[in-house]
Amino acid sequence: MTQIIEISTQYQLANVAALIRSGRLGGDGNLGEADRLGDDRQRRILVVANNSFAPELTPAADAMPGSRGLLADFDLVVDWNAAIWPNHPKAFGISGERAPIMERALRREWGIDDHEPLELIVESLPGHPAGALTQIFSTAAISVHSDGLMSYGPVRNPLTLPQWQRLRAIFYTDLLPGITPRQLAEHTPDRVVLPTADLADVIDAMTAEVADDLATAGLDSPIDDSALVLGQYLAQLDLITAEEELELHLQMIDEVKDAGLSTVIFKPHPTSARTTIGPLRRRCEEFGLEFVLADVPLLAEIVVAATRPELVVSCFSTGLATAKGLYGCQTAAVGTERLLAELAPYQNSNRIPLTIIDALHSGRYELPDAPAGTVARNLNGLIDAVTYCMQPGSAAHLRGSAIDFLRSAIGGPDMKYFKRKRLTALDLPGQLQPPMHRKTLSAAKRHLISRAKRTQRVLKDYGITVDASKLKRNG
Repeated sequence: MTQIIEISTQYQLANVAALIRSGRLGGDGNLGEADRLGDDRQRRILVVANNSFAPELTPAADAMPGSRGLLADFDLVVDWNAAIWPNHPKAFGISGERAPIMERALRREWGIDDHEPLELIVESLPGHPAGALTQIFSTAAISVHSDGLMSYGPVRNPLTLPQWQRLRAIFYTDLLPGITPRQLAEHTPDRVVLPTADLADVIDAMTAEVADDLATAGLDSPIDDSALVLGQYLAQLDLITAEEELELHLQMIDEVKDAGLSTVIFKPHPTSARTTIGPLRRRCEEFGLEFVLADVPLLAEIVVAATRPELVVSCFSTGLATAKGLYGCQTAAVGTERLLAELAPYQNSNRIPLTIIDALHSGRYELPDAPAGTVARNLNGLIDAVTYCMQPGSAAHLRGSAIDFLRSAIGGPDMKYFKRKRLTALDLPGQLQPPMHRKTLSAAKRHLISRAKRTQRVLKDYGITVDASKLKRNG
């Protein structure tokens, strides 16, 4: 059996390495050299896709600092962009007629016997590049590995019949203890949980590997009385304007000041513009805060592991969940309520991460494993309701849960997680009420009245005046 494991980010690579080392992907985790040379061992091929807008200018996950040690867990590392060049991974699909030809070519290129069974472990389905690999290797069993908080919500498009018939398992990191990801739940796959301690071990190993890079940036040891501000790239996603994004980041600095800390460590998002750095530095100077720039091509989790901040601040970054879950940091979320109001369309895949982060920082929600005696609400009901409203087709099994939650939420602050028009279209509690003059009329009666008025307008064009009430009575 050969496992073909596809990733596109370094965070995914770290999660997959943790799954391997803990034995959750089969085999014996970390194998000695003698074991690795055995004939019965499981062979693993890592397929690295660079999904960035300009992959020629952005390093792939396997080329980033901290990845070298993780690559030793694989027998072969494949550059997917090179394999499908000049196509981009996000746009490359393949027809049913050509898929067998490409499968045979890739098997030969990657040293896989024509009849050897395969297991695909890919990122989010059904989009590409994961979707293309399931098309090419059309008989391989399929599993999905998680990508942070997005795995707790639904996929945007339904799987094809050949995909869901071969779906076996979902591997996910336990960032929200007591919460089961809703991703592909309609197909009842096996759920394999990766404890955060196993991922922390991998992050610590990556941190040790990049010690020189951290030292050069002044990030190689804990920074006392500090807060890490994680920049986001919401303007590039057209979620807000560049001016609004700058204001959002300035509010994060305000949050640090209000927390009474003395140092801001600012880590810009790798793909964001660097135009916010100057204004943030000046805001820190105004407040008398020390400003440390962590503009390094490293995972946010590596910076947290090295500097051990007391507080991590962002908008709805998965880094908030990993900082708390892996290293016990306090966290703060800024600007989530405004984004909840503006995020469109409702089924935008960022909605579940945004909802989770806002809810957990609102003071009204706790995870199911919260200490006894807490009065906050369980987060599961909210996730069920939002998931159903996002994808009522694939999440039809959650309709009852959504109705129960919405009935209890009407008139309260939790209605900010929903759109009234969406609730109306789905006939859910909290929907818009029809005008008073329409409440007593059935749909059939309203149709007859509308048809009568149209007929009256047509006759009027010919100079004929007819009493509309007669049209209504005569149909």
